[in-house]
Amino acid sequence: MNFSLAKLIRLPSYYFWHLSARVQFAIRGVKWPKHLTIKGPLGLSAIGKIELGDHITIVNDSKYNRAGINHPTQLVAGRDAILKIGNNVGMSGASIYAESSIEIGDHVLLGANARIYDTDFHPIHFQDRVAGAPAKTAAVVIGEHVWLAANVTILKGVHIGARSVIAAGSVVTSDIPEDCLAGGIPAKVIRKITENDLYNHPNSKLDNPN
Repeated sequence: MNFSLAKLIRLPSYYFWHLSARVQFAIRGVKWPKHLTIKGPLGLSAIGKIELGDHITIVNDSKYNRAGINHPTQLVAGRDAILKIGNNVGMSGASIYAESSIEIGDHVLLGANARIYDTDFHPIHFQDRVAGAPAKTAAVVIGEHVWLAANVTILKGVHIGARSVIAAGSVVTSDIPEDCLAGGIPAKVIRKITENDLYNHPNSKLDNPN
């Protein structure tokens, strides 16, 4: 059976982008994990090492998520860098750029256009930029069950504790403890997350129709 490019293009979009991603993974030497779901085009650059856990969902097109995705997800590991993403992670239009080390725990949610950078990209002083000096880098760690809401930016050296939530539009420049709601520019802890935040808790502050 002849399999032409025209036939490939006519495949349902899910299968087309899934196959396209598999080709990218193979070319860049990234192991394909179990139960990876790809929706829309994916940007992948793995000069360094990228490790993905199982049951990951990557959404790259606004037709699959109407929260306002601006661009396809970008997963980048520069030379000698490592990007490690755990199991049961979901992301939509995220940009994750590792020049040193980025580690994302299990059950993490990355809202539309979330950005995680472990590098400044360029030196602060203009003379260093002119001279081509390297940018500063520092490892980023995102704990398990963390939720980064839409348009959150995580900068180099940040550690976010398990089960914390970062409010939409925040820029995180320093560590956030576990079990906290944080937000702002720069992000600060707003309050602790407690059992009262459970949807069905008698003292829940969330809207509950029951």
